Amino acid sequence: MNVPVEPRRVEIHLGTLCNNRCVFCMSSINRDQKEPWASRERVREELRHFYDKGCRAAGFLGGEPTAYPHIVESIAFAKSLGYGKISLCTNGTRLSDAAFCRALVEAGLTRVTLSLHSHRPEIEDGLITKVPGNLARKVAAIKNMVALKRGGFFPDSISLNPVLCRPTLWDMETYIAFVGKLGLDDIRFNYIWPHGEVRSDRSWIPSLREAMPEIVRLMLVNEKRLGKHLSFGGLPKCALLLAGLSGRLMDYLAAKYLDEAGFDPANDVSMATKRGPMEERFVWQQVKRDVLKTKPTACAACAEQARCEGIWGSYAELYGFEELRPL
Repeated sequence: MNVPVEPRRVEIHLGTLCNNRCVFCMSSINRDQKEPWASRERVREELRHFYDKGCRAAGFLGGEPTAYPHIVESIAFAKSLGYGKISLCTNGTRLSDAAFCRALVEAGLTRVTLSLHSHRPEIEDGLITKVPGNLARKVAAIKNMVALKRGGFFPDSISLNPVLCRPTLWDMETYIAFVGKLGLDDIRFNYIWPHGEVRSDRSWIPSLREAMPEIVRLMLVNEKRLGKHLSFGGLPKCALLLAGLSGRLMDYLAAKYLDEAGFDPANDVSMATKRGPMEERFVWQQVKRDVLKTKPTACAACAEQARCEGIWGSYAELYGFEELRPL
């Protein structure tokens, strides 16, 4: 069986400004410094540079990339260079505007990953994004995108990437049903990176010991009756042991739901607002593995050592390494 090879990809980070204020956002520390947006010329320069390096897929990140004043023309420029896959990672708030949605796809947008964290307004609006009425706008955005997909746009899919945190942990199944009614079934639950305003707050960050039984229960429910395209980011394979799994079932569930090497292919990142001594171009997976994540020394004996990234360093500061066991 031939597995399709994904094209080399670059993500252009346009700046940290945002129209939401998510409490666990990785950009929250810099966001309030009012960092300027990347210039239109710098974004074009980066798109050309990475196209010449062989990238044929491009994505735009923030902050919030839909708030970038040149986003439509940047997408159109990427398409004109020859990028065949062009994506946005967005909170979706501006996509509630149907005309804006259409302008993006007509410019060349082929994929959207939308950060809808909860289907409950008291959580999505009240606790997480801090924007009243935001859930309703995101629902409108999903409806706009689904309508466009049915009209032949978004050939590379529409997906959701909610952050899995304590306020949303026991709501995953009802969340899946909620977004399913809107026409979406591609969901990646990202285990919360202790960061931003909640870096050391256990009321937001559950331990793996607490979370894994519920996560595994959802995997099994999905196997038996849901049949959705689900994955989970930020979880090492050995965490499945915390739900009492062993043997073939653990191998099967890990390969299908936790294989970060498959779900998260290596990609270049350009910090297009940066110039000078700070590194402006890097490979995200390398930084994540070598700088932001960590493993205990015992992991050196694990059969999964070469494939596993470990856990976030800030999670280890909060809960230690006791939950991890070499396989």
